Amino acid sequence: MRERPPRYFVAACLFAAAIYGAYLYRHTCFAVGGSDSSGYANAARAIARGRLVEPIAALARYGLPDSDAPAFVPLGYLRGPRPGTMSLLYPPGFPLHLALAGTIFGWSAAPYLVSPIAALLSLAAVYAVGRRLGFSAPQAAGASAILAACPVFIFQAIQPMSDVVATLWCAAAVLCALRSREDVRWSLAAGFCFGVAVLIRPLDVLLAVPLACAMPLDRRRVGAFLAGGVPAGLGMAVYDSLSYGSPLSTGYGLTGHWEALAWSNFPPRAWNYLRWTAQVLTPVVGLGWIWAVLDRRLASWTRALLFTWIAVFFLFYCFYAPADAWWYTRFLLPGVPALPIGFLIALRRLGARVAAWRPTWRAPSGIVGALAVLAVVALGFRATRRLGVLAMPAGQAAFPVGCRIAERLVPPGSVVLSSDFSGALRYYTALTPVRWDVLDPAGAAALRSKTAAAGEPWYALLADYEVSDAAARVPGRWKVEARIGTNALWRIDPPGAR
Repeated sequence: MRERPPRYFVAACLFAAAIYGAYLYRHTCFAVGGSDSSGYANAARAIARGRLVEPIAALARYGLPDSDAPAFVPLGYLRGPRPGTMSLLYPPGFPLHLALAGTIFGWSAAPYLVSPIAALLSLAAVYAVGRRLGFSAPQAAGASAILAACPVFIFQAIQPMSDVVATLWCAAAVLCALRSREDVRWSLAAGFCFGVAVLIRPLDVLLAVPLACAMPLDRRRVGAFLAGGVPAGLGMAVYDSLSYGSPLSTGYGLTGHWEALAWSNFPPRAWNYLRWTAQVLTPVVGLGWIWAVLDRRLASWTRALLFTWIAVFFLFYCFYAPADAWWYTRFLLPGVPALPIGFLIALRRLGARVAAWRPTWRAPSGIVGALAVLAVVALGFRATRRLGVLAMPAGQAAFPVGCRIAERLVPPGSVVLSSDFSGALRYYTALTPVRWDVLDPAGAAALRSKTAAAGEPWYALLADYEVSDAAARVPGRWKVEARIGTNALWRIDPPGAR
């Protein structure tokens, strides 16, 4: 039976969690924009309203054919199962969390707090997993602290993004699978947590491999696990059928995400993920994890769990194309808890060896181990600042500000060209975003003739990096109407207009 930690230790952990929660809250983005966060927010609102498939209102307003529909589908959406409609791109799991928070506590703030709260719960789950693996309370807290300081974990915890919530449910599934070794009923809970994780991100199905290592695979446990996952499986099938016309379709599949998989991606992606993971967790954490995985004195199932928990995600995403910046390690987050846990196991083994060699060194070796954890944590928070993670709220705030300015300055019924801002325009305004990135000059001219009277301008709400490409696709006289940091609202008069 695991020894209960002393009350002063529990109080210290709760105090540290409160400080960390305040830190996350201080830097939380209370805004959505770009493809992902606005896509999740729009999906949450659509789910709360019970409208998974919506008509593209601009087609009816302007009397346009379905062939013009792609120009009116914002980021975070895709063409619907019927002509003239659009569906939500993203899986339902994370938007359901946002919708639940918004419906119960209000939409002004609650949805933005889902990720920070999930981060705190993830740390608690990692602590509990450590305790199930035989850690002392300080050792388990050390594993949680290393994850808490990881820059990519903080980066995703302060945004309305799915990665940290997926990490929470994956860690909870591993915890329940470990507990099922003693009580078969926990297998049901493991299946439920696994099902929710897959609802959030379908590729979390990869977690089945480490769960098979953590949980004895007898008939009762496997049956209970499968029963626990049934509600999520049925929910996903219904969602996919309503949204895409088939229970076997997903928004990712319909947008060609799987086409990004290629054998040629593996060498550069593997190197990038290795060096970025070392950057956000320090190399010593990875080396400690390797030691734990190779330590034959550990139970074989423990070593298999530690290895497969991160390896299944690492290997899959090494074949996936989008990975040109350190923050793409967010894809690995559901498996990242294995690394600090492995590192703490290595520290514990090292301390045991030192104590066996020099019993009088037991206490000093424990102090050295604690200092090693503190050093990793300090380096993590330092990297968080160096990588610009905490600047995220300021950049994200430009989206609602730009949308409000556009709604004030753009005449009702006007077209607003956008791409990066298209999802935010749909979330924050009643304006009609048109995707410049699906137009060519001829298509833009044809669409302009159908949506604007002769001589009337179009408008564009763009990030600065989009302007040159957008202007090449949409000829006209471009003039800045308002500037919002590195973004601007433009007026686009027809070519030849005075």
